[in-house]
Amino acid sequence: MFFRAEIEKKTKITACIIGALVLFIVLFSSFYIAVEADHDCSGDNCSICACIEQCETALRNLAGYGAAVLITVSAVLFLIRTIVSLRVFLLKKTPVSMRVRLNN
Repeated sequence: MFFRAEIEKKTKITACIIGALVLFIVLFSSFYIAVEADHDCSGDNCSICACIEQCETALRNLAGYGAAVLITVSAVLFLIRTIVSLRVFLLKKTPVSMRVRLNN
């Protein structure tokens, strides 16, 4: 039981961190595009246009890979839960594991 709770806690923390990072990327990219949309472009080698293009690419990639990431994470969580639930059936019950006191 302790092992399962520990895995669930780590999984929740990891999911929160990843979610916060994705949210930060989306908000930062959107904010940067909105602020710099009306900049004075210097031509073909404009650094601001290059940054805007990178932000747009990041937003497109997050939208495109969202389903793949969701499927992968779901599969990993399913395997972890399966292994934890099978652990109960695979462990042998012995007097020591059941904490039986053997008196003479």
